[in-house]
Amino acid sequence: MDTIIQPVTQQPKRGAYRQHTVEFKRVVVLESLVEGASVSRIARAHDVNANQVFAWRKAFKEGRLGDASGNDVKLIPITLAKPPSDAHGDAKADVTLPAGTIELDVGKVKLRIVGSVDETTLTRMLDRLLR
Repeated sequence: MDTIIQPVTQQPKRGAYRQHTVEFKRVVVLESLVEGASVSRIARAHDVNANQVFAWRKAFKEGRLGDASGNDVKLIPITLAKPPSDAHGDAKADVTLPAGTIELDVGKVKLRIVGSVDETTLTRMLDRLLR
């Protein structure tokens, strides 16, 4: 009687899948959408498979990674104050604000403030914008 003895080996278990954030996926996708960009090179630069980048691009175009236009809209709560009124209760139509303009570009977000803004309001707006 012949007996063949072979060692029993188990295949090593595959490591856990990497979980990428939506922000990371959007960065990779936006880089790949630039005219003349190589998806393969971008994938290698970010240590992901090119097929994964194509899947993320599809998800991005379907709106599953945010707005496909790349312009996520985030609303900031704003409170409008009534214009100052004169002694007769009529609103003044010729209210003049000091000259001044603040323009801030952060990625695809643009903030433009014309006139005077108190420090508290500006701080709140910048805090929400830069999150």
